[in-house]
Amino acid sequence: MTILDLLKEGREFYAGLDLDKDLDVEILLAFTLGVEKEYLLSHGEENVEAGDRDVFLKYLEQRANGKPIAYITHTKEFYGLDFYVDERVLVPRPETELIVDEVLDFLTGEEMTEELVKRAGVAEGVSEVRLPVATMLDVGTGSLNITTAVLKNFDNVCADAVDVSEDALEVARMNREYHDLETWVEVYYSDLLSNVDGREFDVIVSNLPYIGAGKFDTATDDVKKSEPHSALYGKNASAGSSGLDLYKKLIQQIVEKNVDFNLLVCEFGFGQVDGVKQLLNKFFDQGFQWEIKDDLAGIPRIFVVKKIK
Repeated sequence: MTILDLLKEGREFYAGLDLDKDLDVEILLAFTLGVEKEYLLSHGEENVEAGDRDVFLKYLEQRANGKPIAYITHTKEFYGLDFYVDERVLVPRPETELIVDEVLDFLTGEEMTEELVKRAGVAEGVSEVRLPVATMLDVGTGSLNITTAVLKNFDNVCADAVDVSEDALEVARMNREYHDLETWVEVYYSDLLSNVDGREFDVIVSNLPYIGAGKFDTATDDVKKSEPHSALYGKNASAGSSGLDLYKKLIQQIVEKNVDFNLLVCEFGFGQVDGVKQLLNKFFDQGFQWEIKDDLAGIPRIFVVKKIK
């Protein structure tokens, strides 16, 4: 049996299923054979061993049953970077890249540049002097994808990345090592800010579990079946919850623990914009300015809070 035969068999296997059969089949066969997708078409007449076919068919069945490809291949691209993922963490979504965009815009902006120059105590424009690092806190870090994407695109950042899940922290540490960020990122357990000292961070980011319960539950059956419920709903979410429980608790802790920040960026879900606005109006009515930003589909997706100086 050749590569082309297996590609055909895979597409036939997916007949009638609501999947991107061409892309899924190519990714899974390339993963099975340990080659790039481009190799498949250029070596279509190459023979494949029976054992590889058996593995390929097993992967096809897992995918047909709703298992995300990222959990099969244990890799997911986010912001142009590869991350190890498995069932202990959510699969990073493209929408979350909006958080990274917002943080990078802030860090490279004129206001932050002036602040770092001021901290360094040098004249503006003295390029040979390495500026002090900006500080960042990632609450509910999961696979460490947000923090890694920021640090790989801005040199002067050190970060604390926390999560309530010890399993997720293991994955985060794997990605920290893979991306060679051990010097720049502290990864540790914290139930929101329970183990975070009250101090100032230039940036706080968070993509907490925000799917609500009952009528507020917008997760698809495949997502519920495959991805960790604690990362979807949050262990503190109650029946009838709108999904914003953890964000309310996080913001309350920021205030109570006197955790100062210059920028706060968080992701939320479909249908939650009114609740988010109420929350922000309650806690950030003075000394801050905030706004809601849409994703590429025009859906309100992140809220951005900036300290007024």
